[in-house]
Amino acid sequence: MRLGLIARCEIARGIAIQSKNFYDNMPVDRVLLVRMPRPDCVVAPDWYQNATWASYDDKNHQLDETLVREWLDGLDVVFTVETPNDWRMPLWCREMGVKLIIQGNPEFVRHTTDPSIPHPDAWWWPTKWRLDQLPAGKVMPVPMSPVAPAASTDDHRLHLTHVVGKRAYADRNGTDLLVQIMRYVRADVKLSVFGIDGQLPEFRRQRNIEFDLHPDGVDNKRDLYAGADVLVMPRRYGGLCLPALEAAASGLVVMMPDCSPNDELAAVRPAIQHRRPMSFACGPVLIVDVNTPSFAAEIDNLAQPAALEAAREQQSWMVPYWADWRQCYLDEMESML
Repeated sequence: MRLGLIARCEIARGIAIQSKNFYDNMPVDRVLLVRMPRPDCVVAPDWYQNATWASYDDKNHQLDETLVREWLDGLDVVFTVETPNDWRMPLWCREMGVKLIIQGNPEFVRHTTDPSIPHPDAWWWPTKWRLDQLPAGKVMPVPMSPVAPAASTDDHRLHLTHVVGKRAYADRNGTDLLVQIMRYVRADVKLSVFGIDGQLPEFRRQRNIEFDLHPDGVDNKRDLYAGADVLVMPRRYGGLCLPALEAAASGLVVMMPDCSPNDELAAVRPAIQHRRPMSFACGPVLIVDVNTPSFAAEIDNLAQPAALEAAREQQSWMVPYWADWRQCYLDEMESML
């Protein structure tokens, strides 16, 4: 089986991180590296060896057909995250006898609202979120490689981290909620917050909390989780949360609201307060709000060593690792042939 990967290389974008993760752990024969005309963060094209570069036409949302067809020639299966970057790609693949797999981002899938868009040969969904409202496909988790946990600190405080990343629509990662939540925290904690857009919301100063703010992100992704105990992510919606998977693989406890798909991602899930509908590319989605004092109380509880250790043990069983999933990926691909 000859395997192709459609990849991206913006170091702080989930679609690129996910494709690099795939490249590092699967037997990829060829890479089609799609280059954006105006990337919004640092790029790392050297992530992929001997890649074919394809410039993305952001006016017509297309790639060069001749270049892509030459790249496809001789491949058996092509894998891509979220999008093929040109929705003529499923047709080209069928014409050339190549199977196309898209590991979809559920909130961005427009196929249920626009039936004219071609489908790939297989949709793989990262979690069960909204599965009954998506094109038919298998749940194939996004596996991680284990990361040695950073040495814990000895100042006896609970160390929290929150990854804002690129601010997404409707406060997806719950950063604005976290500002409110922290006002109710009574335990001695340190909170590190990582953005990328050059600005972060203002957190009210409190005697019991040290705020460590990084509005421009970090060069090394491991720094997002180094020395932390808990990833606190009051996430409002979404079918996949890469920081949750990365944090769990780094030995952190993940804390997210008690709604789908967080039961697949987080060991600590404070109750939600209410849901409200909002329109997305995929159609209407219910986004969640949490009761901020109750969420803060859960943080205070994790400041107790026994509670933190119990949560850490539970979290360790929730991480999908490549050691377990690599062969599952390969078997699914082989079955398509």
